Amino acid sequence: MKKMLLISFSNLKSDPRVKRQINYFKEFYEITTVGLADSEIENVTHIDVYSPFNKMNFIIPLPKLLLGMFESYYWNLEEIKLTLEKIKEKQFDVIIANDADALPVALKIKENAKVIFDAHEYSPEENNDSFRWRILFKKYKTNLIQKYANKADFMLTVCDGIAKKYNSEFGLNSMVLTNAADYFENTNSMKVGEKIRIMHHGLALPQRKIENMIEMMDFVDDRFELDLMLVFRKEEYKKELEQLIGTKKNVRLIPPVGSDDIVPFISQYDIGIYLLEPNNFNNKHALPNKFFEFIQGRLAIAIGPSPEMAKIVNDFDLGLISKDFDAKNLAETVNSFTTDKIIYYKEKSDLAAKELNAQNNYKKFHSSI
Repeated sequence: MKKMLLISFSNLKSDPRVKRQINYFKEFYEITTVGLADSEIENVTHIDVYSPFNKMNFIIPLPKLLLGMFESYYWNLEEIKLTLEKIKEKQFDVIIANDADALPVALKIKENAKVIFDAHEYSPEENNDSFRWRILFKKYKTNLIQKYANKADFMLTVCDGIAKKYNSEFGLNSMVLTNAADYFENTNSMKVGEKIRIMHHGLALPQRKIENMIEMMDFVDDRFELDLMLVFRKEEYKKELEQLIGTKKNVRLIPPVGSDDIVPFISQYDIGIYLLEPNNFNNKHALPNKFFEFIQGRLAIAIGPSPEMAKIVNDFDLGLISKDFDAKNLAETVNSFTTDKIIYYKEKSDLAAKELNAQNNYKKFHSSI
């Protein structure tokens, strides 16, 4: 059996895109993963590159970024040094480098392997709404792409808008592999109860402005209630949202379920909602995991006019799109849902789920390899 190495400097247990790569390709390759935590998927060898020094070695040399010493900064990161140390003398046929940070080390250890660069999103403008990030990391991430991306044998990204940006800025051609979720065989009734249940789930980052969806609930009819199933990196943001929710009777913050349980859990809801202000390039072109999980959960969809999500909502007739990113206008959009409309959109999601799923995506990707 041929050997595949997957590198992602993330927690592989909670990284849905990388987990989909592992789950699909383990049938065809002997898989080894490199990351900051094991995916815990059976029959996969994991090489852990987490160290207590990861954070320290990330922060202390930051002045190198200001001085343009990008190579020195990169090759002295703890996870890069550990990867080189633990991978030496191992041979692979295919290496998938997830995100720009994994690409230089993948190319260094490749030998006779083919290297696939899964860029995910557009890394040169990853957090462009942050002044600190622009000062420290913008040129560094741009340099990684300029220097290394054209050395990969094949490149992927998550949506058309980002693929076009890589092409126009760097002359790079990439295949679009969306974040479509695994196909879920839905056995739930498509009926809608007296209370219409809305779901938003995912990572709660301040730049995603979850508070806008909480504010929306001040303007919706009594028929609707919103559950927020969020994972927090910052305790202060959690406290801020809890304070906003306060005594609202139509909004709840609920504990998250495991990543493999998200779709079955949310399938008991009626509407999946996401209002994401286009405050940086990647947010403008967002086509996230949760959007495809809404589809696999057979939910009607309510979103702001984010172009990548809106295109799919329109193409497959999956729900309603607000005219802008204002909470009050999204509430008007939500209020226009009737029970019959929701059932109609849920049935459309059921049809879309058969087409927009990871299995179909990865067959296409595999044939390209």
